[in-house]
Amino acid sequence: MLIAALSVACSQRQPIKSDTVDSLYFFDPVQIGSLNGTSNLTINARFSECGEWGGHQETIIVNADRDNNFYATYKVYPFNCDSLDYYYVNDTLKPIVDKKIALTNDSKKSIVAYIQRMIRSKITERGVPHHAGNYFSIINSDSTFIIEIFDTKEFDVSSFRQLTTEILK
Repeated sequence: MLIAALSVACSQRQPIKSDTVDSLYFFDPVQIGSLNGTSNLTINARFSECGEWGGHQETIIVNADRDNNFYATYKVYPFNCDSLDYYYVNDTLKPIVDKKIALTNDSKKSIVAYIQRMIRSKITERGVPHHAGNYFSIINSDSTFIIEIFDTKEFDVSSFRQLTTEILK
């Protein structure tokens, strides 16, 4: 009897699709701001033009409005390697690019695909043998979802560039 029940239960399992963004799975609008206007998902990249002192920062902030429409705000912050005292950890810098984009289903799929690439990259992350490297992160505002990568892989740079190209078109 037990064997029959187990075999029926096992035969009813559906295969799990992995690594696909054919269907649109995306965040619940409530989790990223539709009710309170303050919750969001932040995708961040800090590049290493200045070696161990970092470089410019780009940020994509994803949120939803009260009508459950999703938006992304893309910002690029300036950085000058010759003026590190001014640019490094200066929270008052104004972005040189500040663009708000309504997300389409294609742009949502691009964000999900980027998250999947970041997970793959995190799994293969190796320690950076020096202080220079690029930093990439995806963090929601309540810190229940966090992926952070610090490395020198070109894959992560091109992956972020692919994301910005896809959502800005």
